[in-house]
Amino acid sequence: MSDSRTSLVLQAALQLNGPLIELLVREGVSYTQFTSALKTEFVAAAERVLEANGAKLTDSSLSTLSGVHRKDVHAWREAGQAPAKAKNLSLAMAVFARWSTDREYSDKRGKPMILARHGKSGSFDALAYSISKDVRPNVVYQELLRLGVLRQVEDCADQVELCAEAFIPKDGTAEMLQIFADNVADHIASAVSNISGVVPMLEQAVFVEGFTEESVEVLAALSRKIWLKGFREIVRVATKLNQQDEGRTDANQRFRLGMYSYCGPAAKR
Repeated sequence: MSDSRTSLVLQAALQLNGPLIELLVREGVSYTQFTSALKTEFVAAAERVLEANGAKLTDSSLSTLSGVHRKDVHAWREAGQAPAKAKNLSLAMAVFARWSTDREYSDKRGKPMILARHGKSGSFDALAYSISKDVRPNVVYQELLRLGVLRQVEDCADQVELCAEAFIPKDGTAEMLQIFADNVADHIASAVSNISGVVPMLEQAVFVEGFTEESVEVLAALSRKIWLKGFREIVRVATKLNQQDEGRTDANQRFRLGMYSYCGPAAKR
């Protein structure tokens, strides 16, 4: 990679890391802590690049490509390499997604229905069991209740309803951070794939400035409406395909479709 291209990549990386660094500083993560943790990420990335090119993996080759000192590379490899991933939120997300989109659990307007806690059909128990029979429905219920995604219907303890049209845990910092990491990481991976010319990915945005706050709110409301419609359709098709592919040895791919909106003061020229 030429020096000019390297500089452009670095400049772009610094720009997209601005909000992330602000989060780190606000949450008490220091520069020293972050750069120390980054060593393992650089070595892991160097390993993936070398493997993709069929190159031999050694402490020296990983050190040369990543820029991390050889003794740190050696320590990383001796320790078993990458740290464990954060917990998987797929079960809670799957229950929420089906409740939000499946016609069996929606009213005539397509809105998520109020469900009885227990019962063989059309209940929360039936919904939870339709996703996984390995976890008791009450465990799933307690987790969604803790996250603030569902609640008991007032004056009716045996009925429950979704609190919102979006999966936004109110009392789950770890869950919020995991969703943040998963979504943004795949968004960046999509853009990197396009820049690298590997596989063309959908990664586009509409940007216009010169609005009042009132106009921005109109656009924000329209964005939420469009997202909800698209969300329901993609989950409906994804659920059907997931059931169709279940048990196949080549069913090893993941898919993520996201949408975001942001508003704030126009950038200074």
